[in-house]
Parts: sequence; C-alpha cells; structure tokens
Amino acid sequence: MDFRFYGDIDDVDDSSIVFDRSSRTVYLFKPRLNPEDEIALRFSRILEKLRIEYVVVAGYIAILFGRGRRTEDLDFIVMPLTEDMFVDLCREVSEEGFTLMQGDVRLESSVRSVYRDYLAKGYSVRFMYGDVIFPNVEFKFSSTTIHKHALNNSYRVVINDEHTVKISPPELQIVYKLYLGSDKDVGDAVFLYTLLKDDIDVNELERWCRELKVNCSVLEGV
Repeated sequence: MDFRFYGDIDDVDDSSIVFDRSSRTVYLFKPRLNPEDEIALRFSRILEKLRIEYVVVAGYIAILFGRGRRTEDLDFIVMPLTEDMFVDLCREVSEEGFTLMQGDVRLESSVRSVYRDYLAKGYSVRFMYGDVIFPNVEFKFSSTTIHKHALNNSYRVVINDEHTVKISPPELQIVYKLYLGSDKDVGDAVFLYTLLKDDIDVNELERWCRELKVNCSVLEGV
C-alpha cells in the first residue's frame, strides 16, 4: 500500500457519484485512493468478513467524497461485541497488519484486558495499520440513539466498482457536523451538502436539525 499524502486535493465531483436512495447505495468513482481510504477500506473488509455491523462517521465521510483535507482518525461505530468476539476480531486484524494502541493485539490476555478496561466501560480503542500512526482507526461500540440510527440506516458506498464501506446517512452526518460547530466541522457539512443536495432527503435533514437543535441556515443559498 502506498501511503503518499497528496495535499489539498479534490478528486471527486458530483459527476463521479451515482446516488441510489432506494437501495441506500452510493456509487463513487475516484481516480486514486488516499491514505484514509486505504486504511478505512482495509478495516471495513475485516468487519464485513466477520459479519460485524459497523458504520463510519465523522470527518472521513467528507474526505471519502473528495474534500481536500486530512484527518488523524477514522471513526468506526460497531455493534456491541462480546469479549470473545473482540478477541476474534483482534486475531483477524493482527493477521492483516493492524496493531492495537492500548495493548498487544497478538496476545489474548492483553486483548481481553483492553476489552474490559476500555470497550466494556464505554471508551474507544485505536487500531494502527503497520507503522502508520495517522490516520488510525478509532473503534467504539454503539451506545447512543444517534449511533443506533446511523447503524440501522447506513449507506453502502461502492468505490470504483471494487471497494465498499458503510457510512452514516448523509442527512444525519451533515447536521451532526453543524452541531459540533468548529470551522472544520461546518466546512465538512457545507461540502457534503453542496455535493449531495440534489440527492438528500430534505425532510430528513430538517428533522435532524430539530432533533439536535441546530440552526441549519448556513446551508441556505449553497
């Protein structure tokens, strides 16, 4: 895998996207994958192989669709796993070249300690691919209503007819980014809305604006 960083690029526009709401699938064509794509797709393949329900949320979604910025973490929300299921996952990710920041992914005793000390208490853990510190995978169990909605209503993004990854519904993602409120988050929201505004469900967008008590006027006129 080539982990070159490409700087502020934008390889995707609306002509590169086919949005199929009926099947909750987005077909995305990218001339090249960036480091975030490479790691997110590699990790998602492992989860799908083990039939672990997951969804990717937060900043990576904007990057996936072409926003020219970097991120330090790729946020994966997964269905709650038993300790034994987490051991099986760690065995698999270790074979694929991932390590665990909070423990030794190769030692079952260490993995079980990480589960009990972090995941079982509601904290996230982080997986690194090889010696790549950033971006890393931030891995957390679903624990909120928003997490559960994202899991149950995820969209599958098919990249270049070859790779797939599940992401949070765009309406929720856009409003949640506005809710977070930093310049970077608002920029992500505006980017996604500008790119997908002809395909998103306006009623669903407005619903999340009400749910999260967010002023979405920044999107007007975009």
